Amino acid sequence: MRRNLLVLLILLVCVAPGFAQDAAIQVSAIEIIGNQTTKEWVILRELQFDAEDRVTREELDRARLRLLSLGIFNNVRIDTDDEGVVTIQVSEQFRYIPVFDVSPVEGTINDALTKPGDAMKILVVTFGAADINHRGTSALAAATAQVGARTGFSLDYSSRWLSPSLPIVLRFGGRAVRVSNRHASVLGYELKSKSEVAYVEVATRRGAPSRIGLQFLYQGLHESDEYPAQGRDYSSLFINPFVALDRRNLEWYPTEGIYARTDIEYVLDSPDFVRSRGIAAAYVPFAKGGRGPSIAARLYGGISDSKTPAWAHYYFGFADEVRGYASEQAEAANFLSGEMELRFPITREITYDVPLVGRYGQDIPFWLGGALFVERAQLSLDGAREDLLGYGGAVHLRFPYVQVFEFSYAWNQNGEGQFIMATGVRF
Repeated sequence: MRRNLLVLLILLVCVAPGFAQDAAIQVSAIEIIGNQTTKEWVILRELQFDAEDRVTREELDRARLRLLSLGIFNNVRIDTDDEGVVTIQVSEQFRYIPVFDVSPVEGTINDALTKPGDAMKILVVTFGAADINHRGTSALAAATAQVGARTGFSLDYSSRWLSPSLPIVLRFGGRAVRVSNRHASVLGYELKSKSEVAYVEVATRRGAPSRIGLQFLYQGLHESDEYPAQGRDYSSLFINPFVALDRRNLEWYPTEGIYARTDIEYVLDSPDFVRSRGIAAAYVPFAKGGRGPSIAARLYGGISDSKTPAWAHYYFGFADEVRGYASEQAEAANFLSGEMELRFPITREITYDVPLVGRYGQDIPFWLGGALFVERAQLSLDGAREDLLGYGGAVHLRFPYVQVFEFSYAWNQNGEGQFIMATGVRF
């Protein structure tokens, strides 16, 4: 009898912490601190619970990650007390930010360094300004210009949820740029095309577990008269319905969940054509809680019908579409690609203050992470198939505003290596 009681006592001691950790609390009130710009309803909508609801610690952690997914806070803390009061403390980023970026779009950083005379044919310099928390609603409004490999300007607006009672996303914008003629580049020529784009998109709110949307996009394209272009003017209207399933725990650095999206683009042109793209990604952590090691895998592809013009094909080898092949341009009417990453922390996450910028310098986050990756793609054009295989490693640096810098080095199946620098993780 005593032995049985002893075993029962040991089991209770072992299991009790788990019960305590998962025990639900009755929310008596919700207090929000630090949101001098962000409207209160923007924060409350991401919690997915209200006063009088019962929530677990795990649900509070998920709410914190949803708030961080907004991209407007340096850090978020959620605490509770014995009375059931849930306190949300946010550290806001400054809403008006300068935009400056130098990125390779016709090759890699290596290409620009080894061929300095051609640097402005490889790199695009983007500059301008953005309001990352427009009217305190977490909407983004930006005006930017580009010089170098692309030349022109862009205007963009993107919301996450229009109002407390209207969970609809509205995106619209336009751009006028001179861009590389991709088809000519694949054939070894350097030609520019003029592209004018205007778009508007309406969808159910971002951050929802599932959503549907519809985008209308007009593109006017003028090809060069030089060979191999044909000097044509295209005026195309893209009608793009899409459906998405989003169960990621954090949008800009997911470590758990799934994501899938399917797009169908019906294009009114001469002649009309259809393209379709799909993506499915899964994120599996090795352990629950925290930013521990995880596996991230993605499968994506696209198909287009036989009437699709060359300018609307899928193009690879520009910037870092397939790591390890940024300098080798390829064209495809259909493609299928898959990649897998092992992501792991290098340092623990810390926060620090920068007093010079006042409250916007509070709780600045920092951490380093790493990844080992492999990816493979199959490209198909006019009955010919091309196989691509890349692999390598990456370092992820947590940084405000852009969220993550990724520095990676990739080799392809020919043994050629390339350094790639980008903002944000691949997927």
